[in-house]
Amino acid sequence: MAEPGAGRLSPNVVAAAVLAIVAASLVLWQQPWQGDDAGASVPAPPADAAAVLREQTKALSEAGSREELRAAAGPGRAARAWADDAWAAQRTLGVRGATWTYLRGGDVADRADGSAAVVVEVRWRTEPGSVLAGARTAGADVTLRVRPTEDGTFSVVDAAGTDRYRLPLWLAGRVEVSDAGSARVVTVDGGLPDVDTRAQTAAAQRQVDRVVPQDDRADRTSRLLVVAPRTMEQAAQLLGRRPADVKQIAAVTTTVDGESGTPAQIVLNPALFETMDQRAQQVVMSHEATHLLVGTSKDLPAWVAEGFADFVALRDDTAPLSLSAGQVLRQVKADGAPRALPEQSDFDGSTHGLGAVYESSWMAFRMLTGSRSDDSIVAFYAAVRDGTPVEVAAERDLDLTLAQITRQWRTYLTKSASTVS
Repeated sequence: MAEPGAGRLSPNVVAAAVLAIVAASLVLWQQPWQGDDAGASVPAPPADAAAVLREQTKALSEAGSREELRAAAGPGRAARAWADDAWAAQRTLGVRGATWTYLRGGDVADRADGSAAVVVEVRWRTEPGSVLAGARTAGADVTLRVRPTEDGTFSVVDAAGTDRYRLPLWLAGRVEVSDAGSARVVTVDGGLPDVDTRAQTAAAQRQVDRVVPQDDRADRTSRLLVVAPRTMEQAAQLLGRRPADVKQIAAVTTTVDGESGTPAQIVLNPALFETMDQRAQQVVMSHEATHLLVGTSKDLPAWVAEGFADFVALRDDTAPLSLSAGQVLRQVKADGAPRALPEQSDFDGSTHGLGAVYESSWMAFRMLTGSRSDDSIVAFYAAVRDGTPVEVAAERDLDLTLAQITRQWRTYLTKSASTVS
């Protein structure tokens, strides 16, 4: 007796076979490898690569529509996607009149996929009301990633900054702008999908408004702007830094073009920001909003700048010190209090234990709240920000010498460390 079902296919097997045949037919009909940027073999760059790229960048400059920018970017899905994102971002951010000038590169493939790097100069102008309005720099050197094509031209598939210039926001990817109360949020490639960036931005604005009066701000017209890229690599590009330099930093406040005295923005690092709980995210957002809205200066001691920003962000925080200052207090419990307030070099983004440095700066301001009013602390910060030596401002606004602040801070750290396990 034969086993049941032997000699004929079951209905499920027949159905699977039919589906496999249909799928194979669709693959043959669609031929996805034709024009597939990831899988197609790439020819070598043409011998006259520089001349070809000069013409192609000229076409990019002359493009007056999305279709024309697509054509100038070259064939292939990746080139079309890059052109679509760049065109849409220009419209969204109020960027107009972009011009492209070939500088160097493109003649040698430098990656296994056959692509090459091309450095171009890009210049543009911004419309009134743009989130980029007020920037002094309306130009940058940009590295385009290009792939040689069968017709002897190139497909533009990506853009990056250079050693001298950060990547312009409108070339970072798919850009969207939304309002968060009186603030604005810009997302790149969807931003942080699991984080309510708009709500956190609006809450940060309210926190700064509650603690710091308008009269104590460096620029009363500053508008809070938060940029939420999708990846750490994008954040690093927008900041003109290496990814290794930002891996320990959840967010950075900087100007939109890297020049001093121009409108500021907060750039989030999703690789770290997304790993935080909601409380920690809000503290970071309010901390950076303080930098942006209240103002800083290049000569401002780092412990004053960072400690004050946390003073504002944590003014109403009810979390125990084991959470808000646990890193530094564990260090103090093990090794004793630091002998001096943190210096600028202690805030290096690649330094191990960066969180403890920030916490120690905040603890100096938390200590001051026990004996000084918020108004006097804000006045102290504003004076130092505006150029008054920290020793002079401390004696005038806090009635303390810098040496007294340091001694009291060390004692405060030691006592606080005894309360944590």
